[in-house]
Amino acid sequence: MSKWSAVDQEYGDDDAEAVDELVSSKASSSTLDMDDGNDDEDFPSYYPQPKPQRTCLFYGATVLSFIIIYRTEICLGAALAFCVSIAIKDFSSTKGGPRRSKNAFKNAHVFHDYSNINSKYDLTLGSIDHWCLIGDDNNCQCEDPLVPMGKHSSRKWIAQHKENMKVATEAVMKLIDVSNTKEWNDFEGYVPGLDDGWIDGADDDWIYAKGARFGDDYSYLGEDDVFGNDFDPDADYAASYDTGANAGDETGERKMESTGLDVVFIGDSITEQRQGTAHGEHVDDYVSIKEVFDKTFTKDKGGDFDGIAMGIAGDTSPNVLWRLLNGESPFGLEPKVWWVHVGINDLSVKGCSEEVTLLGILRVVEEIQNKCPDAKIVINSILPVRRNEEGLLEHIGKNHEDQALRKKELNMMDSSLSPKRMHVDLWPSIVSINEELSKFASKHKGIKFFNADEVFVEEREDAKYLKVDLMGDAVHPNLSGHKKWNNAIKKRLHEILNDDL
Repeated sequence: MSKWSAVDQEYGDDDAEAVDELVSSKASSSTLDMDDGNDDEDFPSYYPQPKPQRTCLFYGATVLSFIIIYRTEICLGAALAFCVSIAIKDFSSTKGGPRRSKNAFKNAHVFHDYSNINSKYDLTLGSIDHWCLIGDDNNCQCEDPLVPMGKHSSRKWIAQHKENMKVATEAVMKLIDVSNTKEWNDFEGYVPGLDDGWIDGADDDWIYAKGARFGDDYSYLGEDDVFGNDFDPDADYAASYDTGANAGDETGERKMESTGLDVVFIGDSITEQRQGTAHGEHVDDYVSIKEVFDKTFTKDKGGDFDGIAMGIAGDTSPNVLWRLLNGESPFGLEPKVWWVHVGINDLSVKGCSEEVTLLGILRVVEEIQNKCPDAKIVINSILPVRRNEEGLLEHIGKNHEDQALRKKELNMMDSSLSPKRMHVDLWPSIVSINEELSKFASKHKGIKFFNADEVFVEEREDAKYLKVDLMGDAVHPNLSGHKKWNNAIKKRLHEILNDDL
């Protein structure tokens, strides 16, 4: 049955065959016939519509619509992009972005002026631009330069600190006329010379840095004290001891010899070399350095001066400050000159910035000046650090400007450098700190600056070089270096001490 049979039955159309012919005829027409202009009106032809012309106004309206519809998502995306850009910039800065410009000496410059500091109370942290050498505040182990810091967890450090206290105490004992000093004769625990047993006594809290045998804390003196109730630690004790008939009687006075200690060297591992040790342990290469030091700074051995050295390897300025406050500057240790050499570990081990390192050194100087106002203080310049086999430190430009080393010139094997130190070019930082120390010393009458570059640095026509023949490693001078350094120090001491005559 055709599809029209149902129509016939429904509507009673008898002319079904005619309808079939009509449908068959229309359905058999081809696509080409449909496109022809003579198509039947019941099947109109297809005509493609023309594309609309899209103008700038159209695109502007589209963008505006998109922004209005997705305004929340767009705002959040912009905020996210801003945060990511800040994070990338901060990450780049930690990699040395602002600290690795072409002018490394300008980057290392300390812009705040500390030359007018007159006491430790003038030193503050508020003006510090950045704490770390690489230019930020977080990627270093830098300590507060104004706060004393001991290394109580290191047995070697504690042992060397005790040794330094013994050296300082022995120097004081040699200056005391014990034979005519009633107080010391009455003290049964004392043996003339250096009595290590007395110093290391179990009940002597001085050795544990809780007080000082000759310090300012005399709270432990009671009624049964071996010195008696009349003991007065004041410096004017000898003059005020007896104003009666026995005034001037030396038997009851604590008197010091007129000839005191000439110089005390205090610092880090380079100073400890003069003691023949490193971290308190004997070093064969340092024995000859100690012998040369003793001959130069011991009058009994032919030296022009009497001096002692107190150093501990690895110490920073806060470590030296702690030692001064806890036994290495006892009452009675009043040399004519304090020779301070510290700072390289603040830079190369802790990674402190030039400004923080400078503050630490100045804090040590101000503490010594507070304890010994009549003494001269010499700040030794920070010594150069070797970063290539030739000893090249910097280039000298056409206009005599300083130009730092190129990356390829930092060719010293990393294995030749201590893994504890930063393997970067420290010379621009050292130059900056030394310039500030020199400026500071020039404005203070009792403080001098000693530029050791005159000994260890050679300036040629187009560059400056470290004299590698004077260095035992990248940081420490060898025997030849110490000999020439000692001779330069001796010459400077003559100038300083002769000025006081």
